[in-house]
Amino acid sequence: MRLLLINDDPVRRHQWQDRAACHDFGSELFFESDNELRVVRARREQAAKKVCAMCPVRRECLRFAESGPEVFGVWGGTTQRERAVRRRRRKRARGASGRGRGAGGAALNRRTAELR
Repeated sequence: MRLLLINDDPVRRHQWQDRAACHDFGSELFFESDNELRVVRARREQAAKKVCAMCPVRRECLRFAESGPEVFGVWGGTTQRERAVRRRRRKRARGASGRGRGAGGAALNRRTAELR
């Protein structure tokens, strides 16, 4: 018999969604419609973020969205553009941490220390 961990169980893994503040709101608040004007999008995203700000499962929601499946909409108080920026920053940080490991690593670390 296999022990089922919480991350292996798709039902339990997403139970946080039942406790989300957005649960009783329509999806049109969190996802843009076709040909949405920029000013309308900005207002809608601000309103969605206000709902997210008081959400008890905001961290779980953001973690879910950043894990890859959700590239559209407002999740965990962030827009799709904000999450894209966060992904790029993490990617750059991972790349930068790996650069100091090779043959030129000591020199790179010295130059980085001098800049501080």
